[in-house]
Amino acid sequence: MHPFYSPEQIGLPMIQAEVFNVPHAELELAGRLHRPQGGARALAVISHGLESSKDSAKLTRLAASLADLGYLALRFDHAGCGDSPGDMSRTSLTSRRDEFLSAVKALRALGPDLPLVYMGSSFGGTVAALAGDIEPPVCSLHWSTPWDFEPLQELVHDPQGRPTLREMVRDIYYHDIEAVLARTARAFLVHGEKDEVVPVEQAVRAHQILPEPKGLLVLPGADHRLSKPEDQHQALTSSLAWVEQFVKPV
Repeated sequence: MHPFYSPEQIGLPMIQAEVFNVPHAELELAGRLHRPQGGARALAVISHGLESSKDSAKLTRLAASLADLGYLALRFDHAGCGDSPGDMSRTSLTSRRDEFLSAVKALRALGPDLPLVYMGSSFGGTVAALAGDIEPPVCSLHWSTPWDFEPLQELVHDPQGRPTLREMVRDIYYHDIEAVLARTARAFLVHGEKDEVVPVEQAVRAHQILPEPKGLLVLPGADHRLSKPEDQHQALTSSLAWVEQFVKPV
């Protein structure tokens, strides 16, 4: 029996998740697994933002909601974040993509024949797309996601109290993100109209590049974190409706 993670630790009573760590290279990444009441219909892997963690309230709600619909939903901490060991300063798109794929491998062992769903928040949304280019899911969700890192270089070069992300700067140029987008079908984008970190124009441009079927939800007045409960609720309900189109009933 796996130990249970206390929901009170993240202020979300009635939500329970098992400890489910992810082997990756020489590390073990901290993870939490939400199980459905009955048999699982699908697998879902969730990637947090650059400086966030698996314990993000909105990602925890999403994982719990997916479990309610019959998904095995895994949220995990990337290396150097949250409860996972590692060096945050060595973070890059490539390293996080590979960590995501390790999470997919670990979760897939629980249901080798079940369909995969990917979700990423902010930087995690880019990571999920890159992972999907190698190990395609049946569909994916990308909330507040950057697709063009050129306008964001100043944030990376001027860390303002966080680790200097030199490896990330070098690594970005190895990835043709627009080419990945052009190969990414069944993606659903959620973005705040007033996102102060990643301009909403990036979501609009990405949506233009994506092949059909695709979706875009722009939330009027919403910020990068989707801080307002009503924005999170709309993002959640619209995202669940999207994935349900591509996952067969039991």
